This record gives sequence, C-alpha cells and structure tokens, in this order.
Amino acid sequence: MLPKTLLFLLGVGVLLNLLSCQDQQDHVDPSSYLGVPETEIQQELDHLVELWYPRIVDTLNGGYYTNFEFDWSRSEDQPKMLVTQARGLWTAARLAQVYPDRVELVDAAEHGYTFLIQNLWMEDQGGFRLKWPEEAEDKVFRLTYANAFALYALAEYAKIKPEKEVLSWVERSFDWLESHAHDAQHGGYYNLVLFDGATGKGRGWGDGNWKGQNTSIHLLEALTNTYLVLPLPKVKKRLEEMLVLVRDTFVRENGSLRLYFTNDWSPVDYSDSTRQFILDNIYDDHVSFGHDIETAFLLYEANLVLQKGEVDSKTLEVTKKMIDHCLATGFDQNFQGIFDKGYYFQGQEDIEVTDRHKSWWAQAEAWHALALFSNLFPEEHSYPQAFQAMWTYIREQLIDPEHGGWYNAGLDETPKAIRQRKAHQWKGAYHNGRALLQVLEYARSGPKGH
Repeated sequence: MLPKTLLFLLGVGVLLNLLSCQDQQDHVDPSSYLGVPETEIQQELDHLVELWYPRIVDTLNGGYYTNFEFDWSRSEDQPKMLVTQARGLWTAARLAQVYPDRVELVDAAEHGYTFLIQNLWMEDQGGFRLKWPEEAEDKVFRLTYANAFALYALAEYAKIKPEKEVLSWVERSFDWLESHAHDAQHGGYYNLVLFDGATGKGRGWGDGNWKGQNTSIHLLEALTNTYLVLPLPKVKKRLEEMLVLVRDTFVRENGSLRLYFTNDWSPVDYSDSTRQFILDNIYDDHVSFGHDIETAFLLYEANLVLQKGEVDSKTLEVTKKMIDHCLATGFDQNFQGIFDKGYYFQGQEDIEVTDRHKSWWAQAEAWHALALFSNLFPEEHSYPQAFQAMWTYIREQLIDPEHGGWYNAGLDETPKAIRQRKAHQWKGAYHNGRALLQVLEYARSGPKGH
C-alpha cells in the first residue's frame, strides 16, 4: 500500500494534468473550427483580398482586368466577359461588408457596377451582352447564365448601396429575364435568348431550347440574393418555382443532378447509348460532382431565405442525399479532392469517374458545403472529417506558397497548373472567396473544435 503522502502527491498530479488538458482544450477550441485553425482561414481570406483588389480594377478602360499570369503579372490580352465582370463586382461587394474599413473594396464594387450598366447593358434589345468590346454575336443572343450572374452581382451591390438607382437596376435585370428567358408554359428558364432568327447551335450550353443545370442553379442563386434586397411577390414566386424545379426535377433519386432537359422537361439521357457515344457527348450528359455539392448549398440557402430562417424537411432530406452521394462517389481516397465528372454506364452498378481533374472551384464549393452540413448533421462524423481533409488538400495542392492565390486545379492530378494563369475569364475570386467567407461565418456562429 502506498504511503498517504505519495497518494496525495499522485492525486495532485492527476488533478493538475486534468486541469492542464482542460486548459489546452479551452485554448484550442476558440481558434479551431471543425479541426481547422480559424487563423489559417482568415489569413487566406486576407491574402485573397490583397491579391485581387485593387489589382484587377482597370482604371483605363473600366471594369476589371481578366487575365493574370501564374506570378500575378498582368497578361497582355485583356478581354472582358460578363460572367467575369459580374463575379468581380459580387466579390468586391461581399468583401466590403466584411472589411468595412477597406474603402478600396467599395470603390472596386462601384467601379464594376458602373462598367456593367454602362458598357454591357444592351439598350435596344435589353439584357447584358456577353463580351466587351462588342462582338457580332452579342446582337443575336444573350446567355441566360451570364445574365443570372449580373443579377446576382447587382443584388449584392445593393446591400452596400441600397439606393433607388441600384435597386431599379436589380429589378430591371430581373424583369428582362422574366420577359425574355423564362418559359411561361413549362416553367424554368432557357439557356439562351435568341434574336433575329438566330439558332442556338454551336454556342455551347446544349441545344438552344434546352434548360440546363448550370443555368438553373445560378438563377436560383441570383433569385435568392435578389429576394433579400427586393422582396417583391414576383421575385418570391419565381424563387419558389426554381427551388422546386431544381430540387424535385433536376435531382435524381440517388442524389445526383441531371445536366439538361428539353423545353418540356424530358431529360437528356444517353445511358442507353454506346460507351463511345456517351464519351463523345459527355458534355451533354454526365454527373458533375462539383455542381452537385454546390447545389446542395444553394438549395438550402434559397429555402432558408424563403422561409425566413427555417428549412423544410424535404429540402433538408434532398440536400443531405446530394452531399452523401458526392462523398460516396465523387471524392478521391481519404477525401483528397473532388473529381470533375462521372457517369453511370449501362451494366455497371457503380459510377465511373470519367474526369479526374480537380478544379479549384469544385474544391472550394465542396469545402464550404461540408462545413454547413457538419453543423446541420453533427452526428455525421464523415462531414467534418472530409472538411478537415479538404482543407489539407487545398493548402497542399491548390494554394501557391510562392506567389499566392489558388491554382486552376490540384497539382496531384494537374501538375502543369503550377504555371497556368492565376486569373482568366472563367477564374476569378468568386468561388474560393465565397467559400472562405462562408466558413468563417459558420465558425463564428457554430460549434467549435471537433
């Protein structure tokens, strides 16, 4: 039997050890969110702001510069495209709300807003044209997807400039989409708005009369943002319509999204065709893992806004199914990145990954969606595990340690991305900017640690 003095000292030692562990836990939890240090996330967001603004502001021609090389030197060619310009405006306006002392962000947003309404709006037929300087095709068609981003950006700008003129542009953009792109008979929106007998052939985005996943989910996103600043019955009606269409028509039973439908909502489905035909036409019919997990977030967000802070059980059930399908089929081993495309070939029970490319935008969207669903379903341990693993992947394979910014794709699958442009017409600060902002928002209002 141990002497009483020794027992006492052992007891004190155990107590001090427990207190030390508790102190360490108390110290770690406030700085960690789902196992990821908040300081790392904040630092990456700070770096993003410093890299993009005011660097992209084009004080000579208006709008934003588009192309920057791998080392952030400005590229010689600087075309301007509506999607890039709108995303630059949205990001500046969103960041201005988080960094209220950085007047350059408000200035950058105002600069982008001015370019959008003065240089890209078409007075004769309405709508925002796709390119600047104007190209011949801008007179015969509008890209609905791009106009959705213009609406999305204008609504965000209205949050920092809730003035009559800005809100009138939000409503004007909404009304144009309503009168030109919306299908009053079958519901939803066409991918393309065509003028003067033009056809949709050869312009991408499927057939000109099709309705697409990518167009529809970003219209949902834009309408959600519009309803926040312009809570009119007509906006609410259209947002409700798109929520139900995306949730109940685009989402398959297994939780993946269909890519295209004809105008009467017949799915474009090549699964009965030969393997070679499917691969030759993969852009018309495939599972896009990044869009699937992004849409889970967009559906949840739309429902939350419509129901003023509540989400109905059906939307929650469907979005969880989408997350689970992506985790089971679209991620690399140990959640080391999400792949680009997959397909359910006839005769195969499991999906086959047809494109192992790990695009920067898909990693960003997957990462912040996993944070959200970790909060919604704390009993699902795979969500925070995937969230942590994805952050490790992003730090090691996507963030440039020398020049800063994110590569176009993970270096493990695309090593040449190390010397590719850091910015181009399809790569701005919108996806990773939103991801960092969303996760920090969850971190400061949700559970710590894990």
